Amino acid sequence: MDNASVKPWFIKDTAFTSRVSEEDMAVFMKVCPDKRYKKGDFIFHAGDDATDLHVLAQGQVKLVTPTASGSERILAILGPNDFFGEAFLAEDETYRVDAIALTDAMTCPVSRNQFKHMALSAPGFVLTFAEIMAGHLFACRDQLSSSYAPVKARVIKTLLEQAKRFGRDEGTGWVKLSTELKHEELASMITATRVSVSMAMAELRGEGLLEGTRGEYRLHVGAMHDQLELS
Repeated sequence: MDNASVKPWFIKDTAFTSRVSEEDMAVFMKVCPDKRYKKGDFIFHAGDDATDLHVLAQGQVKLVTPTASGSERILAILGPNDFFGEAFLAEDETYRVDAIALTDAMTCPVSRNQFKHMALSAPGFVLTFAEIMAGHLFACRDQLSSSYAPVKARVIKTLLEQAKRFGRDEGTGWVKLSTELKHEELASMITATRVSVSMAMAELRGEGLLEGTRGEYRLHVGAMHDQLELS
């Protein structure tokens, strides 16, 4: 299968395609209908019938749940090759969270019947799905264990995670991160107040570990990792 026949988000040497054979990928591509969303569009709401697993092809998606105060708690920020909507595996199940396009995005929805078909004809894809599900469980446990850390440590951890996933290494120990996340949204991700997040960001700037503002940042990742280990 040459590059011309591969959709642009399934390119060689990505974490997703490196685990899946060309034969299994070809099966997946045949059942992959492109679905596009504008920034701010809902992909699904909590309570909707869980009909599809979504493979994120382009852009970023946030998974959120409402809080008792009526605001939203961001559970995850997803990027290309991430899966979401795992509740589709159980019949008569509903989605537990809202999935909202954080940027313009494109997904590939896969129904339960299509997934069952791929389990027979493209087992490598299903194995990859299981591996990613296991990774999500470990990430959830790690997030739970770090929920009692100081706000500054939680801010550093979240910024490092975003930089690792969506940043651009400048080759000098600094990583450039462009993000749609505002201080309020960072606060909702780590269960903190906007004021405490703003104070932590200001402290990081004062220490020379963070530069920039309004979604355009530069992070000194090595120094941030060092500080996280000491916190």
